[in-house]
Amino acid sequence: MVSHRSFPYVMAFLMPFIICVVICIGNGVYPFGDNCILHIDMYHQYCPFFTEFLHKLRTGGSLQYSWNLGLGSDFVSLYAYYLASPLNFLIVLCPKHYVIEFMTILVLAKIALCGLTFFLFLKYHFHLIGKDSKLHKNQVIPALVFSTAYALSGFVAAYSWDIMWMDCILLFPLIMVGLEKLVREQKPGLYFVTLALSVFANYYISIMICIFLVFYFILLFFTQKGGKLKAFLRFAWYSLLAGSVSMVLLLPEIAVLSASGSAEDSFPKTLEWYFSVIAELGRAAAVTTSYTGNDHWPNLYAGAFTLVLVWLYVLNRRISWKEKVPRMLMLVFFLVSFADNQLDYIWHGMHFPQALPGRQSFLYIFVLLVMGFATIRKWKGTRRWHIIIAVLAALTLMVLSGYYGDELVTEYMAVVITMLFILVYGILLLLLKIAPKKMRIALREAAFCVAIAELAVNMAVTGLGVTSRVAYTDKQGYYEDLLQQAKEDNRNDGFYRVEDSGRKTKNDDSLYGYRSATIFSSLMNLDVSHLFQSLYMEGGKNFYCYNGASPLPSAMFSVKYMLSSNPVDESPLRTLVGSSNGNYLYRNNYCLPLGYMMSEKAIKGWESSMLDRIGSLNSLAQQLGAKGDMLYPATCTQSQAAGDTTIDISEDGYYYADYVTCNADSLTVSRDDGWTQQYGKTTHRYLLDLGECKAGTKVHITNLNAETIEYHVYRLNFKAMCTAYETLSEQTMSLEKMTDRRIVGSIDVRQAGRLILSVPADEGWSLYVDGKKTKIKPFADALIGVHLKEGTHKIELRYTTPGVQIGAAISIAALLLFLFSMWIRYKIRGKYGEKMHQHRRTDVQ
Repeated sequence: MVSHRSFPYVMAFLMPFIICVVICIGNGVYPFGDNCILHIDMYHQYCPFFTEFLHKLRTGGSLQYSWNLGLGSDFVSLYAYYLASPLNFLIVLCPKHYVIEFMTILVLAKIALCGLTFFLFLKYHFHLIGKDSKLHKNQVIPALVFSTAYALSGFVAAYSWDIMWMDCILLFPLIMVGLEKLVREQKPGLYFVTLALSVFANYYISIMICIFLVFYFILLFFTQKGGKLKAFLRFAWYSLLAGSVSMVLLLPEIAVLSASGSAEDSFPKTLEWYFSVIAELGRAAAVTTSYTGNDHWPNLYAGAFTLVLVWLYVLNRRISWKEKVPRMLMLVFFLVSFADNQLDYIWHGMHFPQALPGRQSFLYIFVLLVMGFATIRKWKGTRRWHIIIAVLAALTLMVLSGYYGDELVTEYMAVVITMLFILVYGILLLLLKIAPKKMRIALREAAFCVAIAELAVNMAVTGLGVTSRVAYTDKQGYYEDLLQQAKEDNRNDGFYRVEDSGRKTKNDDSLYGYRSATIFSSLMNLDVSHLFQSLYMEGGKNFYCYNGASPLPSAMFSVKYMLSSNPVDESPLRTLVGSSNGNYLYRNNYCLPLGYMMSEKAIKGWESSMLDRIGSLNSLAQQLGAKGDMLYPATCTQSQAAGDTTIDISEDGYYYADYVTCNADSLTVSRDDGWTQQYGKTTHRYLLDLGECKAGTKVHITNLNAETIEYHVYRLNFKAMCTAYETLSEQTMSLEKMTDRRIVGSIDVRQAGRLILSVPADEGWSLYVDGKKTKIKPFADALIGVHLKEGTHKIELRYTTPGVQIGAAISIAALLLFLFSMWIRYKIRGKYGEKMHQHRRTDVQ
């Protein structure tokens, strides 16, 4: 049974939770249908990373490094960036095939906890507890509406799938309570614990929280009647300790991010306005589509009632201007920050976000809701004419935002619906002012129902998007079978990687549990991506991918097996090994071990001759001894039509193609012999594999954009490719032992050169040659390399996450300093209390 006193808190949690559960049921989320709430990065990153995390926890694998993340990747930094919520350790209780459901429960629970923590903030900040230690009855219903509005805000609707952010969103109201306790009551405990948890869970959103805390502390500082210096020292000290506690994760994360694409941004030198503030206000409209694109539009929805209440806040006679002005300025500052590129850069941690804009909008929503609730608390300071003016002002802003805004971003229908809600709230508020006292309870309940209904409808329309769970998981069992067949086919013959020609995500290796040459992560080594691009493979700011791999690069990255749904993909390059329910396993006939030798002359010659990408591939083969081009232009006829290009093959051979220009994000290659292959993200520009073609074969390359595309077609020179491959395979490393953090092997070097390992040259690796620590000499700045002289050498690689040891020491020291500070505080308060007690006894005597 729920006690009467705890009932409001339970409702603050249950109201958003029940709304979200009902939405999930309506959307057919498993087990109520065949869908799941995997969306954007939750689909492409979190589910694979959670699966890899579960695998490590279950098998006892190292949490410092993973081979199931591209060519290999630091795991501490990945954990810090994507998985650091303490709640995530509960996944160890989850069956492997229900990771999606575990994540779904986490999302719904965190949304619900947002409602509870905001309710707790309102209770403390507005002193809702009466002298009888009970919540003021007439404030519980409004507080539940506002806490639900925080939990179902536009930010949450747009980004609830971003699990790594939601811990910070739910902790933020408690951090604010802690800050007020720190300043006003000299109690640092809650502030330290909640801020430390926030920074630990996700440093990125915590940066925005910390910026806001500075502003809010300044506000508290100037409204503090005494002890300002001590308040400043407490704020600085406990903020420093809270941030330092997470150094065990932050230092590794900083080290790894410095080598990633995230480190490329620099402060914008010129001011730029993305859009007008008036147009931006339209993003506060109800049922307007959540925006996650690249055009910087924030998600500002917090309930249409806040658009009226914010004006009533300004007009309210019982709220002092000393309270109004800084909060109104804060709102204006946020609106300007969303629209200004320099402020936007600062808010996002000295970084321009790649899509998912306005990530600090939850702070704006928090301030707006607090101002709205203050208006309700001081309801007697509102006059009837205030309501009329507030409604007219809100309607005017909606009309102007619709007129000056972008219809593709803020739909006109959303503006109209919001205006209708504003009118309804205006009528209800007027009735609350003029109606007899007996009717006011019914009117308050009606307003409560309308507000909750509005919030629920908005969440149903704009949040918790779904995709097919069946389509996401359909290959799981079959791939497990094929991966076992690959293991048996390899027969312990050294290290190998696996790739998937029809991958669902760029993190399928983590999802299914195999080593690959593909990754999508903000922590990816950017130099590896550049190497992939120079080999005409797919690469970008936060990903590199096997797409575009020709035989020589494929061999260099040790990709031995291919998963495919294509039954007719055998060729001189690959051999069919096995199948499982329409899915096939092929063995690449050209594959190198983890380590192989290349002459310094060849490396220098290739690195200095890289021009266009085809030229780069040919140069590499020629430096390795090939005579002539490995890929040379083929004589083919082409006919282009809207959405379809036909290539007539004139002679037998293995063919590739690239395009002159292409805006289509997906291309489908099909031959008249039944072979077909779909290529995604083709705007990233990589080499298209047309397969083995006979003379007279017609190859069709189609796109859904009805775009007319011209292609360059190349034929593979097998002799040149084989010559280059054989040069690399002459001197290879024998792998003797390999764990998550250690590689041991030996090599007999007959001709001095550089040993190259297809392992990213990340900072954490230490290399030992014949027992002596040796400096790594990276290949193309991307892969681990070391120069070796003639003779037999013992090679050992050891990995330690950069910064983790120093970070752990700082974290422990910060925690001890916090405990020491609390002990000192306890002792001082104890002595002060004892002196006060003695004074009282003296007075009595």
